[in-house]
Amino acid sequence: MKPTHEQHNDFFAHTPLPGVRFEHNDAVEIVGGDHLGESGSIVSVELLGDDPHYLVELGSGQDAVISQSFLRLPDA
Repeated sequence: MKPTHEQHNDFFAHTPLPGVRFEHNDAVEIVGGDHLGESGSIVSVELLGDDPHYLVELGSGQDAVISQSFLRLPDA
């Protein structure tokens, strides 16, 4: 399901959304799919549900929509 305007605003305000693990501007690593091994940062949440999808700005400057199951926070 697409996020509502209010849910988008909550995401940008770093207000937790159910099932959404990442926040706006989080640095992430891609661990599956077409962009495996790349890194980037979360721009927005694009789809809510069991496996939310995010718009991620990759290190190359390219944008990609990637499911939450293919993302992780970098090792500290």
